[in-house]
This record gives sequence, structure tokens and C-alpha cells, in this order.
Amino acid sequence: MPIGTQALGDIVITEQQLREKYDFIIKNALLKANPNLNVIRADEELNPGSISNDIFTKLMHAQYVVADITYPNPNVFYELGIRHAIKPGTILIREKVNFSIPFDISHLRYIEYTQELSGMDTLSKQLKRNFEFYEKNPLKPDNQFLELCSLTNYAPTVYAKADTSKQEMVANLFSLFFSNPQMLHALTDQSLSQEEQQQILMEELFKDPDDAKQVIMSLLQTGIIKI
Repeated sequence: MPIGTQALGDIVITEQQLREKYDFIIKNALLKANPNLNVIRADEELNPGSISNDIFTKLMHAQYVVADITYPNPNVFYELGIRHAIKPGTILIREKVNFSIPFDISHLRYIEYTQELSGMDTLSKQLKRNFEFYEKNPLKPDNQFLELCSLTNYAPTVYAKADTSKQEMVANLFSLFFSNPQMLHALTDQSLSQEEQQQILMEELFKDPDDAKQVIMSLLQTGIIKI
């Protein structure tokens, strides 16, 4: 949500008013809907000098992100777009006001709330329904971008490290052995004792440090050896 004074034509809401709306309505509604939540506003618990990184980290890892789209704030919309591209679990809320939502996000579903006495309770009930839905459907896309990713089998994780399976590691290990006649001989010659096999394998590995590293990493990643 915006954290500084917002002006829209003749309408002005101060930083203090926004803070009070968060403290007394939004945060209380969230905690009533799910008391186990750790609710953090964007300007809370941030390290000086790395505000953007702190916000991005929360957008990446938070179970839920709640975006108040009452006011057309560029920071809010930018962060909302980032979250929509990362993962589901995003809930939009908007105060009941007499000005319209920007066209670009007007098609998105949102929860409407008020500052009336019953406003917090009403918002809490609707938030609870959203939390229950996400608990039952943790991977279901909740925006058009993720829906398109799902339909086209597109994974927006270009910087993610490949999760190499144990089977692939074993295959790489055997591929190394098969490409080295001496290693293959040591593994298949039944006339050799276990000590003799190990000695030949170690001698061959020490000839090429890269091969030795590959074997050790494969054995560690497959769980054949542990440290």
C-alpha cells in the first residue's frame, strides 16, 4: 500500500491516515482472519540502504501478499506486477470510494472494504475465505499472467539453479566410468579384489582432477557418500 501522502485531484489522504487505516483496519482484519500470520507492511523491518531488495525478497518469499489498490500509486502497481509474475497468493483490497480503478487493473478481482465500524470484521471474513482457497489450491494461478504460464507450460525462473535428479547424477557417474577403459575394467573384472579395484579407480581419478571432482560431487549428491 502507499506509505506517503496521496493526492488524487481534490482528494488527499495523509501518511498518518494511511498508517491508521493499516493499523486499525487492514492489519487487524488479517490477524483476525488468520492469527498465525506475521503481517508486515512494506516500510516495516527494512534495512537502511537496501529497501528495494528487502521488498523484493518479501515479494518472492511471502506466503501471501495483500495489495491495497485504492489509490493509483506507481510503487504499489509495480510491486503488484512483480508478485503476479512470481507466484500465486496475492490478494487485492480496495476501499469503497467514489473514483474508479485504473483501466489496466480494472479486470482484477478485489475485496472492497470500508472504514465503518463493521468494516474490519467484513474485510476479515472475506480475507479468511481467500486464505482458505489458497490453502486448498496452493498452486492454482490467481492472475492472468500465471494462467498464461500454466497454459503454455512456461516457467518464469531463468535464474533458478537446475534441480538435477539423483537418476541423472547416477547416469553421469556411469558415463564417466564407461568413457574410461581402465575404470570400466576395474569395475567389471571379477578377478580383482575390492582393494585392487579401489586402487585402480583412485589412480585413474588422480590423473584428471576434473574427473575426480565430478565423481565426488555425484557420489555426494546421490547420497552414496555423506559428509
